Amino acid sequence: MTRNMKFSHKILLAAALVVAVAFACFILFNDYRQRQSLRASTETSMQELGSLTTGNIQTWLEGRIQLAQSLAQQIGVEGATPQNLARSIGLPAYTSNFQLSYFGGQDGAMTSVPTGNRPADYDPRVRGWYKAAIGAGQTIVTEPYVSASSGKLVITVATPVQYQNQTIGVSGADIDLSSVSAIINSLDFDGHGHAFIVNAQGKVLIHPDSKLQLKTLAELYPAATPALRSGLQEVEVDGQAQFIALTPVKGVPSADWYVALVLDQNTAFAMLGEFRTSAIIAMVIAVVIIIALLSMLIRLLMQPLLTMGRAMHDIAEGEGDLTRRLTIHGHDEFGTLGVSFNRFVERIHSSIREVASATGQVNEVAVRVVSASNSSMLNSDQQASRTSSVAAAINQLGAAAQEIAQNAALASQHSSEARSLAEDGQQVVDKTIGAMQQLSAKISDSCGNIETLNSHTVNIGQILEVITSISQQTNLLALNAAIEAARAGEAGRGFAVVADEVRNLAHRTQDSAQQVQTMIEELQVGAREAVSIMTDSQRQSETSVGIANQAGERLVSVTQRIGEIDGMNQSVATATEEQTSVVESINVDITEINTLNQEGVENLQATLRACADLEQQAARLKHLVGSFRI
Repeated sequence: MTRNMKFSHKILLAAALVVAVAFACFILFNDYRQRQSLRASTETSMQELGSLTTGNIQTWLEGRIQLAQSLAQQIGVEGATPQNLARSIGLPAYTSNFQLSYFGGQDGAMTSVPTGNRPADYDPRVRGWYKAAIGAGQTIVTEPYVSASSGKLVITVATPVQYQNQTIGVSGADIDLSSVSAIINSLDFDGHGHAFIVNAQGKVLIHPDSKLQLKTLAELYPAATPALRSGLQEVEVDGQAQFIALTPVKGVPSADWYVALVLDQNTAFAMLGEFRTSAIIAMVIAVVIIIALLSMLIRLLMQPLLTMGRAMHDIAEGEGDLTRRLTIHGHDEFGTLGVSFNRFVERIHSSIREVASATGQVNEVAVRVVSASNSSMLNSDQQASRTSSVAAAINQLGAAAQEIAQNAALASQHSSEARSLAEDGQQVVDKTIGAMQQLSAKISDSCGNIETLNSHTVNIGQILEVITSISQQTNLLALNAAIEAARAGEAGRGFAVVADEVRNLAHRTQDSAQQVQTMIEELQVGAREAVSIMTDSQRQSETSVGIANQAGERLVSVTQRIGEIDGMNQSVATATEEQTSVVESINVDITEINTLNQEGVENLQATLRACADLEQQAARLKHLVGSFRI
């Protein structure tokens, strides 16, 4: 996008960006400083307000504690008789400031104003406030708790009572914390914060939200529990950042309390947002003013450059007036640029003059080239006449070639007839091949029959082996029968067995003989088939001989045709001799053409020399142009 922008616009854009970045950095830095300053101011204000609040609470508690101590002193002076107790406890100073005033004696008696509803077996000595006061030996303040009688948040102030240097009991008073709650609730920071009281154990004692009373800080701030120390801390509740400052309540015995002030960070930094808005508006106004001023200033400063641009435009787009020069008004960057521009135009002017001179010389060389070309044209005319002579000779060659073509046509015709005869011979040969194939098939059949006879002969051999084996066994059995008969005497069992075996062998011998007879018959049949096949083979051979005779006759015809073709070739040779003389005349014409070609070469050499001169001039022009960057 910046490629299509003007230089002045780029300067304005860069200046605007620089100003915007500078203002942005200033705003960020000032925002950081303002934030730190507002944080410190907020911390100081919250600490001062916390100190003031703790002072009020301390003053309020000290006044009540002093009243409770005065009650203990009065009872210690007057004694703990029922009449004195009723008169002392019932004084308006106590009843108006305390929700409940009472005295618990060591004997377990309990006197209070107002009396209240206590069980008959109520014993103050087992109560926490009594034990704490006796154990501490001084005034103690209990943690806030909800009174069972009134349902309000109260604290108990208890003081040991000395009568005649002996502890006779503990006087106490329940103090309503409504006044303290009112002080705490008044610190709402116009609805952007609140305050509460927490003890050293992290338990919330007083809070504007009664549901949060007596809970711990960890329950109020589970994400980041604030530490019980002075100073400003950051917490987060429901995704909202807050400041919290804790201030201890001093000067109250046994009451280790802290006043916690909570303020939303957005409220604390509200002035920071206003400052940001003002700074952004100021930045926009400043950028607009600076751009306007720079626009006018750049327009004034860029005037020499615009003038130079118009001059270059006139040289590039106008009539090419190289005599024009820029007027130099100063020695700044634009003045230096104008001087360089004038020097550049002067250099181009000189180069163009040299180019004009070189152009004239090139023109002269071109005339010389034209003259050489005309001479070449004359030689070309002479070559054309010689070419006509060559054409006539070629016509004669064409007539001879036509005669040769006719003879060749006749030769082609006879060749076709020879081809036809050859095809007939091919068919005869094919028949011969077929007959020979049939003869081969018959011979193959004969071979098969002979192989069958061979296998049958093998079987006959095996049968003869069986017959031989049987004969041997028969001999052995006969021998055994003789031996048995000699041994047995009259008994003829063994002889009978042997005789039986001899009969079986004889039977087997008979079967083998029959098989031999069958084989012999099969051999005879095979022999007859072989004889018949051989007869057919002989007949086929005779047929093949006849066909071969026919092929021989056809080949004789082919030989005759070839003789005729040979005569025609002799005629072609004669015609070729006639063409030889024509070729000699063509050779003479070609010699003349060669001479003319030599003259043309000389003319071309002259042309080449002229072209060399042209090349030198072109090199000069290239050198002149090469001194500039294109």
